[in-house]
Amino acid sequence: MNGRQVSALVVVRLKQVIGLYAFVLVPMWGMFFLNEFALFGLWNIFGIVPRTLDIGSMIGIFASWTMHGNLAHLLGNTLTLLQILFLFGLFENNAYRTVLKLVVASGLITWVIGSPLSIHIGASGLCFAMLGFMIGGALFAKRWGYLLACIIMGTGYWLIIKQGLMPQSGISFAAHFGGLCAGLLLGANSKHHYTSMTVRG
Repeated sequence: MNGRQVSALVVVRLKQVIGLYAFVLVPMWGMFFLNEFALFGLWNIFGIVPRTLDIGSMIGIFASWTMHGNLAHLLGNTLTLLQILFLFGLFENNAYRTVLKLVVASGLITWVIGSPLSIHIGASGLCFAMLGFMIGGALFAKRWGYLLACIIMGTGYWLIIKQGLMPQSGISFAAHFGGLCAGLLLGANSKHHYTSMTVRG
């Protein structure tokens, strides 16, 4: 690619970053305030209940990432996603599709492996799925951008993973571990090909 094509690609990817922030963070924050002030907390009852086939749990597989117990829970996940979504926006050809795949895959694995009669809410499963995708892509699919990011952010990512996988009261180990596994599997099969661009000016 020549200089104009590289510049055009960078602009496209930066627009994708902004779009991803809106795609993921607006529903998270919007549903939090809607749940707090209009739904009286009822949205959170649709979290993932493992191996239960009721409609609430099925909704949770696809939407539990928009459910948060309190503002601190939401802020923690938001700060992590701000970093990872930026990288996804830069390195993925279709980041929206990848995020949707990770939402569903992490939700399904949480539904399969979670403790019975528990309920799982929050975007941390998606955070771990995205981290797993980056690691799987870096190690197995030769995604050099993700490899560089993992090297630069290695200590921070390692601490997030280590802390998230330690059993703690009120923390969903199943969502964290399930998300990480889902991300690793999808990332390992995420061979990336940059397509040539025709720039018109």
